[in-house]
Amino acid sequence: MTSTPNYFKQESKDHYRTAVNHYLSPKRKDSVKTKWENPFSLKVIANAIKKLEEKYSPKSLQVMDFGCGIGEGFVLAQNALKYLDILQTKELFYLGLDNSSEMVKVAKQKWENNKNLNFQEADIRLGIPDNPTEIYLSCGVPYSHLTEAETQDVLGHIFRAIKKNKTQSLIVIDVLGRYSIEWVSQWEHSRWAYRMSFLAEAQEQEDMMMSCHYAHDLKSMVVQASKQENCQIQDIEFFDRSVMVGRHTSTREYNSAIPPYREIINSLYESGHTTNFRELLFQSPSAQAPSPVKEFFESFSRIWNQVVIEAAEFCGENLNIPNNNIPLPESVTGLKNELSNLQESYCEHNFRTDIVEPTLAEYLHRLESTMQPGLGVGHTLIGIVYVDGTQ
Repeated sequence: MTSTPNYFKQESKDHYRTAVNHYLSPKRKDSVKTKWENPFSLKVIANAIKKLEEKYSPKSLQVMDFGCGIGEGFVLAQNALKYLDILQTKELFYLGLDNSSEMVKVAKQKWENNKNLNFQEADIRLGIPDNPTEIYLSCGVPYSHLTEAETQDVLGHIFRAIKKNKTQSLIVIDVLGRYSIEWVSQWEHSRWAYRMSFLAEAQEQEDMMMSCHYAHDLKSMVVQASKQENCQIQDIEFFDRSVMVGRHTSTREYNSAIPPYREIINSLYESGHTTNFRELLFQSPSAQAPSPVKEFFESFSRIWNQVVIEAAEFCGENLNIPNNNIPLPESVTGLKNELSNLQESYCEHNFRTDIVEPTLAEYLHRLESTMQPGLGVGHTLIGIVYVDGTQ
């Protein structure tokens, strides 16, 4: 009789047992989720798969998703293939691993009719299945549950499997950004007691220790793990997601000084609701941080505010702060001209709420996604590691 591999043994508390309803709730898919976060993640993953395709072009794609929850990683991978227009030519196989028995139970029920999906309750700290895999995926910051030593161990498991199977693979490392504006009060710590108080069942959520990462430090961990397994890294890229709109900007549990930016951005998309532009203004955090982080926020805040000021001025509002008319990045140049052109063809009375505000939201989204530096300054830091196990 074959013994059960040790990575199937769950030894930690199921912190996500009460979070299932949140992941199933339509309310979770607010405008920020659907118009900012999902498109950004899609492009990051699609571009990574495209680079893998150009170098390797496997006949099918095997995805192993760490901390899979109810299978959102499969949707992300599938949508990335659609985005690249290769879904019809690539068969997608998906294995989701999660140490929450409740999440795995719901995922199996949700996807029971799809033969290419499989879900297993597993603790990746104890090992991973070593079958050939092109994409080691993660979303929803599962690596942040791990200590630095545990993260290096898991990366070692992955590099070992890539080396054994001689695959060319992507590793997607999804973590909490250390220098998010959501938790300025915690910037001096890399691991601290985090609470998912943005969940609908917030009163049932307990604190759990979570790791937040600066890209420079995370890169060092990845490189060290690869060297230990003698596995060659071809490239590493980092991306910051949700610089201004992480879910804890709504709770303000760890930074009461910021406005609830996520809620304010959501209101820009709400027809018939007039948003207070002043609430969108952003002041660069003054807390101690590495110089690249400080420089980013100082530059970003000036440009963000300039775009908000332009929208306010178009509506005849004076926000009583200097309009420095600083040069804007090409991605957000021309807001007033675009609004003027739209106004010429709009005959309804609610031009501000129906046109100006959602247009401003799209400009701010464009600014956030094009200016993000991949440092760990957003709610989520996404690392993409390209690995060649054939050498």
